[in-house]
Amino acid sequence: MADRRGFTLLEVLVSLAILSTTLLLAYRVISGAIEAEDRSERWTAASCLGESLVREAAAGFPDTGETEGKFAPPMDSYSWKRSIRPAAHPDAREVHVAVTWSRDGREERVTLSGVAVK
Repeated sequence: MADRRGFTLLEVLVSLAILSTTLLLAYRVISGAIEAEDRSERWTAASCLGESLVREAAAGFPDTGETEGKFAPPMDSYSWKRSIRPAAHPDAREVHVAVTWSRDGREERVTLSGVAVK
């Protein structure tokens, strides 16, 4: 019998199947990580925008009521709704802010709350 060197066709096919499965799994993991990073950026931006609205209302002693609107460009994909309600103490107001945006046809929302005092 001659001394054979190299791999059989079956060994090559099995190694290609293992390699393609591994590459497919790696692609899915990386795609998921990119999607999670994008979603995290949007949530962080919405949180910062909402915090600025809570701080703005808490800087003074606002009247009760609700207001809403959209942020200026480049953040115009985010809209907000601010609700100011009486608190348990007469010298305080509850400030609630909801920031919403749409992503892939579904709406996402971040809600923040604070207190404004005299």
